[in-house]
Amino acid sequence: MKKSLTIVDTDVLVMGSGIAGLQAALTVAAHGKKPLLVSKSPMGKANNTILAGGAFTHASDQFSTEAHFRKTMESGNMLNDRALVKCFVELAPEKIKALNQRGLAGQFHKTGFYFRTDALLGGPNLSRVLVKACRETGVDFLENVMITDLLTDGSACLGAVGFHKRTGEFYAFRSGSVVLATGGAGFIYARNDNAPGTTGDGYALALEAGLELRDMEFVQFYPLIYAGGGRCHMILPAFFGDLGRIVNRQGEDIKEKYALHLKPIVIVCRDGLSQALFREIAMGNGVDDALLLDVRGTDESQMPISEDLRVRFRKKIAYDTEPIKITPACHHTMGGLVIDAGGRTGLEGLFAAGEVVGGIHGANRMGGNALSEGLVFGELAALSALEHAASRPQGVDVRKPAEAAMERRLGAADPNLKSGANLGALIGKLKQVMWHKAGIVRSGHTLTEALAVMDDTLDKLKRLSARSPLELCRLLEVKNAALSGKAIVRAALSRTESRGSHFREDFPSEEPGWLKAIFIHMADGGPEVSRIVPLDDF
Repeated sequence: MKKSLTIVDTDVLVMGSGIAGLQAALTVAAHGKKPLLVSKSPMGKANNTILAGGAFTHASDQFSTEAHFRKTMESGNMLNDRALVKCFVELAPEKIKALNQRGLAGQFHKTGFYFRTDALLGGPNLSRVLVKACRETGVDFLENVMITDLLTDGSACLGAVGFHKRTGEFYAFRSGSVVLATGGAGFIYARNDNAPGTTGDGYALALEAGLELRDMEFVQFYPLIYAGGGRCHMILPAFFGDLGRIVNRQGEDIKEKYALHLKPIVIVCRDGLSQALFREIAMGNGVDDALLLDVRGTDESQMPISEDLRVRFRKKIAYDTEPIKITPACHHTMGGLVIDAGGRTGLEGLFAAGEVVGGIHGANRMGGNALSEGLVFGELAALSALEHAASRPQGVDVRKPAEAAMERRLGAADPNLKSGANLGALIGKLKQVMWHKAGIVRSGHTLTEALAVMDDTLDKLKRLSARSPLELCRLLEVKNAALSGKAIVRAALSRTESRGSHFREDFPSEEPGWLKAIFIHMADGGPEVSRIVPLDDF
C-alpha cells in the first residue's frame, strides 16, 4: 500500500455518479465553476440510477402539485419532512422537462415521465444523457476512488480523503464545498436489486463526521423481483402482479390466502405482499426460495407496454410458457442525512442529495419519486454549495488532517493483523442476518440478534488487515455495511409500532402516538439513538 498523498483542488467536490451526483456536477459546471466528480466505480456505472426501471413521478395538468404532495405524504405515512416534499413536488416538472430536452427520450403521461422504451431498463439511457452533458460542460471526473473520510476543522467541511482502488494512491480533495450523493445501503440485504457498491458509504461518512441520520428503520422492499437464474436483480413491472396468480409450492393462491385484493396490488399492497411472500418462503412453502407468478394464458393486450418490450420480456423470463419465480427484495433505503430545502446538512460546507438523504419519503416511498427528487435536490444542493464556496477562504491547509486520515486507514495494512483477504464470509453473514432478522418482518428478538452480529462484525474488522488497495476498499465497505446495518437495527428497535415499510410482529399496529422521527448518531460503540422527536416539534 502506498503512502503518497496528492492534494487536489476544486471549487465543489461531488461524491457519487448516480442521478443526484451527476446533476449536481452538471449544475456547478453550468455556473462556470470547477466541479470534480469522484466515483467509487466507472462514471455513471454500478449505481442504482443505471438500474432504474424508467419512471419519474411529477405533477402535470392532470396531476396537480397538491395531489403529488398529498400522495407522497400518504405513501410516507405522514412522517415526511413537509418542507422537503413541498420543494420537491413544485420543482420536479421543470427539471424533468429540461432533462427530456437534453436528450432523454420518453413519454409524458398523467403522473410523470416514462422513459423505459424498448429496453428492460431505462437507467442506462438516463445515465448516458447525464454523463454526456457533464462531459460537454467540462466536469472533471475521477473514477474508482473510495472516499474514506470527510475533512473537517471541527465546524466546517474542508474536503475529503480517498484512495484509488487499483493504484492505492491517496488523495486529499481540498474543496470550497462538498456534495454527498453516494446512494443508500440496499446491498447490505441478502436479497436486493441494488448495485453492489451500495453499502451505506455516505451514512458512515456522515456518522463519523458527527452528523445525525434520520428514519433509518424505513427500508423499502419490492415484492416482484425475478428470481430465475439464482439472481434477484430484475424488477418486474407492477402490472404483472395483477395479471396472474401468485402461488406457493402447495398451489395456494397467496392473494386469497392473505386477502390482498386491492389493485394495483404491487403498489397499493406493496408492504403486505412483500410480507406475505417473505413468510411463505420462511415457512418452506417456496420453490427454490421463491414463489411462483403464473401469467400463462394472459391476454397480452392488457400489458401496458409495447410489443417490442413484450418480446424482450418473453425472451428473458418466458412468462408465456412457465410460471415465473419471484421474491421480494430490498429496493430503497428511505433514511439518511438530515438536510434543509437547499440540501444543507448540519455540517457547514457539506451538502447532500439523493438516496443518502432522509426525510423526503417518510415511512415509505411513492413509486417514481426517487429519480425525481434526486434530480431536484442534486441541483439544489449544488446551488447551495456554489454559494458557500464563493465565501470560503482559499488555500486552507488540509495536508496534516489528510495525512492523519491516511495513516489511520493504512493502519488496516498492519502486517501483525490477520489478512482480510477472505471478507466474503463476513459480509455474507451480515447480509443474511439483515435479511432474515432486520428485513421485511422484524421483532424485538430478531432485531436484538441482528444487533449482536453487527457488533461482532465491527469487532472482527478491527483485527483484519488489508494487503492491497482493492482489499482495503472491500474492508471499508464491510465496515460501512455494519455501521449502516446497526443504524437501521437501532432505529427499528426503538420504533415500537408498525408503520409503512417497518413491520414488527411484536407491535403489528400503527400507533398515532408514534408520529415521531428517530435520529441516530455515532457513539463509542457505534450508531445509537440520539433523540426521538415528535413531528410537531420540527
